[in-house]
Amino acid sequence: MLVEHLKRLQPLCPVCRNAGREPSTLRLGTVAKSDGEDVIEGVLLCPALLCQHEHPIIDGIPVVVADIASWAAHQMPGLLRRDDLSAFAESLLGDAAGPGSDLDRERTNLGIYGWAHWGDFAPEAGQGHGGAYAELLQAALSIQGTPASGPWLDLGCSVGRGTLELARRGADLAIGVDLNFAMLRIAERARRSGRAVFPLRRGGIVFDRIDAPLGAVPRERMGYWCCDVSLLPFTDGFFAGALLLNLLDCVTAPLGLLSESARVLTAGARALFSSPYDWSANATPASQWLGGHSQRNDSHGDSATELRRILSTDCAAGIDTGFIIDAERDAVPWHLRTGERSTMAYAVHLATLQRKSASPGTKS
Repeated sequence: MLVEHLKRLQPLCPVCRNAGREPSTLRLGTVAKSDGEDVIEGVLLCPALLCQHEHPIIDGIPVVVADIASWAAHQMPGLLRRDDLSAFAESLLGDAAGPGSDLDRERTNLGIYGWAHWGDFAPEAGQGHGGAYAELLQAALSIQGTPASGPWLDLGCSVGRGTLELARRGADLAIGVDLNFAMLRIAERARRSGRAVFPLRRGGIVFDRIDAPLGAVPRERMGYWCCDVSLLPFTDGFFAGALLLNLLDCVTAPLGLLSESARVLTAGARALFSSPYDWSANATPASQWLGGHSQRNDSHGDSATELRRILSTDCAAGIDTGFIIDAERDAVPWHLRTGERSTMAYAVHLATLQRKSASPGTKS
């Protein structure tokens, strides 16, 4: 975490927000390890007398969440996993842990998204859809145009390609946000070293290690934060734009995600949105799905149609996410490589969402 980013973002304590108190601005406390202006290990402190929570900075990533204990319970294995093992030693441990183990699931997941985000920088390492994320972002930009200058937010940033592309394409500050620490570690390492390092599954529990050079990385204009996208530690109207690519069907409350995203955008700002609407009860309660059920209603269970309905009539219905659809394309190809001989193919709904002038949650 760059100290200059902290000064500019002026992050707010999510513990205070979650408790319904006026949130205090976090300040930098003890710095245990640094690299120039980069804080590698340290803590952000809430100065409010009723709070005084500490938010750790680990491996250069601020962890700013409302419930650190719950986050740690889910993220601790990846957080503590060594990243100094050779590919040979890691393969031995992978064989010992076996298929279906936590290590196997994590390496598979990191490989799927690592290849989608960074595979085009190492095309010789495998076949099929390397850099699919960059293609999706380019498709989004084709209906949006060049990103507006100013700070941008990459929500659900995964292993970080969108944040890099925003910084390369004109954002004077690009902040990637995710809850998955193992993914954020890959992203932050790429920012500081200029190399994307991740496992790539061939098949079964056989993995290769990819170490791809990324060329020039504008590290001073990028940062990765571990935050809940439904309770962001940023002030109202701060960001000039946002990425919301393939995130809607991965959160507990999709409409809450849209409202919170709109809250931190300036009036008139645009969010680049996409979703395959691949709903799963493991991620989102069925009652919160936008479509994907109740095929007897006006939307006939189609998620894109339901989203259009909500964003066009939300005020009349008493729901205001703060967004309207500005432009859209449907059935845009999105592929995820799961192994040397396997690929998941999606057709995503792509849209530009425009932030309305009224605050989310108010009647129009």
